[in-house]
Amino acid sequence: MVTESFFEGPEKKLELVATPGFPSLRALGHGVWERVVGAAGARVISVLHTERCDAFLLSESSLFVFDDWLVLITCGQTTLVDAVPEILRVIPEESIALLVYERKSEHFPEHQPTTFREDAQRLQDLLPGRTLCFGDPHGRCIQLFHTSRPYVPKRNDPTLEVLMHSIDEDVAKQFAPARLPEGGSLAQRLGIDAILPGFTTSEHVFKPAGYSLNGVRGEDFYTCHVTPEKMGSYVSFETNYDFRGQLAGLVESIVGLFRPRSFDLVTFLPKTRPELAVGGYRLGERVVHTVNGYQVSYFQYSISASGPQVSQELTP
Repeated sequence: MVTESFFEGPEKKLELVATPGFPSLRALGHGVWERVVGAAGARVISVLHTERCDAFLLSESSLFVFDDWLVLITCGQTTLVDAVPEILRVIPEESIALLVYERKSEHFPEHQPTTFREDAQRLQDLLPGRTLCFGDPHGRCIQLFHTSRPYVPKRNDPTLEVLMHSIDEDVAKQFAPARLPEGGSLAQRLGIDAILPGFTTSEHVFKPAGYSLNGVRGEDFYTCHVTPEKMGSYVSFETNYDFRGQLAGLVESIVGLFRPRSFDLVTFLPKTRPELAVGGYRLGERVVHTVNGYQVSYFQYSISASGPQVSQELTP
């Protein structure tokens, strides 16, 4: 039983791709996305506009809207699946080429308004699909619902998620409470923006603790969310940057910055199954499933006695 305050960092994620010929999702207007976010139980804090993306920082994570696809990520006690009926008001079912709903196992699942099974059943009633589980459904895992209609991903369409638990206490102190430095950014001061340089970024510090960062460059994005409290300590880093051939260095940069006790790694790659040895961490469970033309790989890592060292990518 939880006897002190906590925030549920592990996220739920919705990715949607519109069919060719459907009008630009960005042209639907901010009002649409504010309603979608509100239906999930979150609110828009700020918006970063670039030539190809509208990147929304939310009270609970992030939303990225491109012309023909979107990614909505929420944390806490949000009900992300409630956003789908709102989306279907403006994007009819026949105009959805792909929908993927992903839910990370929570630290305190008993405090969630719904279970993944309930979410998946609701989605199944709206869109025909299938469910998968990566990992132990009673422990650390990723559960996923995806539409079952045929879909062929673009050749260059990767996704990387690094989901970190129990980050280093000295690192956590930088975010609890955090302050934006005058004339600069927390991402710059702590080195987060050096992980993927050259992106336009926006950030937000939460009170009493917590931090969110969005970065956009062309059609590439990354986002980082920090829950620094000792109870439920968690950080997520996600990007669609083309990391192939650079996976080891990228993971080393992310994990080396936050130094978690354990972390999960998820990759979506067309026709590719990466292998990754991370120095200082031992690889536990590894699960691979094919999802709508993607090879989705899930890795679990726990810190070894020697601690974090250098990563080695075995297969690009």
